Amino acid sequence: AKFVPLGELLKESDIVSLHIPLTEETRKMIGARELNLMKDGAFLVNTSRGAIVDEDALFKALQSGKLGGTALDVYESEPPTDLRLITLLNVVCTPHIGAQTEESQKDACIRLAEKIVNLLGR
Repeated sequence: AKFVPLGELLKESDIVSLHIPLTEETRKMIGARELNLMKDGAFLVNTSRGAIVDEDALFKALQSGKLGGTALDVYESEPPTDLRLITLLNVVCTPHIGAQTEESQKDACIRLAEKIVNLLGR
């Protein structure tokens, strides 16, 4: 891996996955200009903070076909109020705690109960 300027990264990547904190410098860091730098058909994944990506610009890039798709588990406003993105077929949205399925919750409860029984049985 090598460090490159953001513009170069966007131009050369097929998939861009964001993992950065939200600061004044990163707020709407990915807007229309940055999305237009990306390869046609590229994918954007944002699992960091929603306000890093300009959702209006993202919607337009997805609707036009500029981007091949996006995966999000964070949104500009939480809970999301603008639901346009989820109407697009090239968008996958999950809650920020996407692993919180019924099965995983049941498994966690069973493990916790087993630990309590083991602790009390000592």
